[in-house]
Amino acid sequence: MFRNHEFLHRRYTLEGYSIAQISEEISSSKEAVRKALKQFKIPIREPSQHHGHPSQAKFGTRLSAGKLQKNKRELDVIATINQLKAQGLSLRQIAKILTNLKVSTKNGAASWHPQMIKRIIDMSASEGRS
Repeated sequence: MFRNHEFLHRRYTLEGYSIAQISEEISSSKEAVRKALKQFKIPIREPSQHHGHPSQAKFGTRLSAGKLQKNKRELDVIATINQLKAQGLSLRQIAKILTNLKVSTKNGAASWHPQMIKRIIDMSASEGRS
C-alpha cells in the first residue's frame, strides 16, 4: 500500500492521516512510509503541525452513519466565537465566557482552552465562515 501514490496521497494529504497512522494501518515502519512520501514527492508536514484526527469530525460537523453532517449547535458556537473575536475579545476571554456559559466542547468537556478557540477561529477562517 505505501508504494501506491494514490493511496498515500489520499490518506496523508486529503484525509490528514499522520505518518504514524498510515504505518500502523499498513503494518509498516514510519520510516518506510516517510521514504515513500518523499519518493512520490508528496510534501511532508512539519512535526509540530496539527494533523487532525480522521476518527473525529471537525468542530461544526458530526459523523452520522459514516457521513459528515452539519452540527447546528456547534455551528452556532462557531458563530458566537467569531462574533466575540470581532468585538475584540481575547482567546482567553472567549474561552472563559464559553466555560462560564457551560457550553461543552466537542469531546463534552466543561472547560474551554484558548488554543481550542484559536483552532476554531483558524478553521472557520480557512473555510470562509468568519
